[in-house]
Amino acid sequence: MASLTTSSDTSPEWGRCLANCVGTLVGGLVLLYALMILVDPYDSGRFGVLGIDGVNDRNTLTSAASRARDPNFDSAIIGNSTAQMLEPTELSKATGLRFVQLYMTGANPHEQLMLVDFFLKHHKRVGAFVFVVDPWWCHHVPIQSPPGTFPDWLYSESPLVYATHLLSWTTIEHTFQRFSIGLGWHHRRDPTGFFSYEDIWLPGTFREISPPRDPLPAATIAERETLPDVARLDALVKRLPAETSVVIVVPPTLQSKMPQPGTPAAADREACNAALKRVVAGRPNSNFINYRIDNALTRDRANFADFIHYRPSIATKIMEGIAASIRDGEAAKIDFR
Repeated sequence: MASLTTSSDTSPEWGRCLANCVGTLVGGLVLLYALMILVDPYDSGRFGVLGIDGVNDRNTLTSAASRARDPNFDSAIIGNSTAQMLEPTELSKATGLRFVQLYMTGANPHEQLMLVDFFLKHHKRVGAFVFVVDPWWCHHVPIQSPPGTFPDWLYSESPLVYATHLLSWTTIEHTFQRFSIGLGWHHRRDPTGFFSYEDIWLPGTFREISPPRDPLPAATIAERETLPDVARLDALVKRLPAETSVVIVVPPTLQSKMPQPGTPAAADREACNAALKRVVAGRPNSNFINYRIDNALTRDRANFADFIHYRPSIATKIMEGIAASIRDGEAAKIDFR
């Protein structure tokens, strides 16, 4: 007669099998984590000993870290996608500085200033900052991104905070992207950070999307003058050496989306512009330029991809104004016609 196998006979084998599986899984995770430390998935400069240059990352919120610490640049363009069409190589040629494009799609002012702090930690000398300030900067209450949208851990001062966020599927993907760059299988993305949306949006077409994000008109004069993000920018600029040029640019929007003269919204905009101008008033080789004006350029839809994203015809004029401001400061001749 065949004997029956009891649970007591098989449990040791099952226990050993389970222990082996768990051990293999833990060992694999340890090896993967060690690879992440060696590679530094986001090229943050905190870890990484393999000498891999750059990233192949399409997400501007994370790829900006690699560019912001690149020692080949001494100047930066800061903003969201309304700064995207400003070409760093052209600004470098016009000014003699070495510009990098650090726009981050959808980033609010607080997040942009975090990136500036990250840039400053990796550069002893800064030639110039160009801040492209969209209407979010004029809100009377700071704009907050939805939780988990912005990788603040990537720009944190703490290596431990950075390290604790490495185990994710996205980070694993970035690890192997960086590893493939090191092996020569893939190329890093343009280290200057420039990417034209003309390459993905049909030239000459206008899309009825992306209206400006102006704040609700202030209820009182005191509220109108409460501009917390402009105050943060002012505090940052005051910390910069006098030899660092600061150019603050209000990007243009299609004229039909501008506040109508004489309205509370227009008064809010004027107060914000005045506050932004005070940030750089009297600073050498610095300037405030308001391109959000009513003229033939801003009335022509052919100059815009949508309500807030302008085309190269306007970007060229903005870059000319920036270069003139770095050269001549508040005396710069701004041609925007």
